[in-house]
Amino acid sequence: MKRIITFLFLIILGAGLIAQNNQKGDTRSSNQNAVIRIEGSVQNGWVKGDNEASTGNSAPVVANENVSFSATSDGIYVTINSGTNKIKLYALTGQLLLNGDLTQGRFFIPARKGIYFLKVNTKSYKVICK
Repeated sequence: MKRIITFLFLIILGAGLIAQNNQKGDTRSSNQNAVIRIEGSVQNGWVKGDNEASTGNSAPVVANENVSFSATSDGIYVTINSGTNKIKLYALTGQLLLNGDLTQGRFFIPARKGIYFLKVNTKSYKVICK
């Protein structure tokens, strides 16, 4: 009997944790460690589609002479002007969400609303996705 109750408790606990990760109305997957390379026209250093209205992006932050980034409610836009840079993205809890080397180009990192820490090479920055 004790084993059955423990087993049911673990199932309920697991279901509750899964439900917290999949917030209602959030269609993005809980796997947030994807980086999307962006191709297209650039306006003020950031990608903007031809028919896209202004989204109210935060002002770009220059991490170093080669890297700049900006956050939106959908995620983080990263522009790398030259070279290869080590990029790590951490959740506020300290969980490593992304770890990789990005080369020259424009990238989008999907992220939910919240506070993140973006580490570019050896410097760390607080990023707020509103």
